[in-house]
Amino acid sequence: MLVVAGVATWARLLTPSAPPVRAAPAQAAVADPTSGALAAWFGPGEVRANIAVKGLIKGAGQGGVAVLSVNDGAPQPYRVGDALGRALTLSGIEADAVTVDKAGTSLRIAAPVLPTAPGIVRAAR
Repeated sequence: MLVVAGVATWARLLTPSAPPVRAAPAQAAVADPTSGALAAWFGPGEVRANIAVKGLIKGAGQGGVAVLSVNDGAPQPYRVGDALGRALTLSGIEADAVTVDKAGTSLRIAAPVLPTAPGIVRAAR
């Protein structure tokens, strides 16, 4: 019995004990950078969108095509009447701008002025 008690004592002394369990440090709440954009698109209230005109093709008959980037997305072609988002519709294409209907309010967005290359003629307004 004395041998068993001695072995148990030495085993307890020589066996490394488990490190104490520490509480995880509290993390500060980090705001989701996409939450504002999602709330603007899907939540109630004023409609907000970042629309950039990348290119315009003015045409007769069908009214042309506008190449737009909506909310920093990839540029996409749109025709008059196409929806750009919730309560946003492309309502007109001009030689140097587009008109967007934003919940009943008309908003004109100018196209960037690009330098002309030799042999390319700017369209008449």
